[in-house]
Amino acid sequence: MIRTPFAPLLALCAALMLAGCGSSPAPRQYTLAADALPAGAGAASPTVVIGPVSLPEAVDRLQIVRRVDGTRSEPADGHRWAGALKAEVARRLAVSLARESGLARVVAAPQNSIARPDITVPVDVLRFDADGFSSVALDAAWSVRRDGREIASGRFSRSEPVAAARYDALVAAHGRLVDALAADIATAIRATP
Repeated sequence: MIRTPFAPLLALCAALMLAGCGSSPAPRQYTLAADALPAGAGAASPTVVIGPVSLPEAVDRLQIVRRVDGTRSEPADGHRWAGALKAEVARRLAVSLARESGLARVVAAPQNSIARPDITVPVDVLRFDADGFSSVALDAAWSVRRDGREIASGRFSRSEPVAAARYDALVAAHGRLVDALAADIATAIRATP
């Protein structure tokens, strides 16, 4: 065995390289996807496209973000949305709106299946905050448009308690709020001629 002055340094480098090869756990991914609708809704109903949906930049990221200490945001590297949060919100809104309204063709933007929708529903989410693990708040402005004309609009503002100090419970609270927003929009659509 040959001794060199660099032997301890080489051994340390080798040990650090091996330690770096250890794998950290893969991040958990969560979705806002709602259960699929049963087939059979009426084909003669109007077609609806949900979106575009806008979100505040502070929460429009893959990591789930919680507010802590009132003003500090904490993105969770180990807990992420399965896709872009805008798309997650739009898809959940589409499924929930279809369920609430009974409409057969409600899809989330961007989409390719409806060339000229009868109704579009753009949604500006102003706030979609998790306050630690205690509650989630959603504040959104929306409008219902037919042929480019606004026929109804509204403002939704509500908070939802989180059932437990876990990320799956936090995501479930996010989903319940999106469902409640869809119920408000469905009521407005049913009231329009």
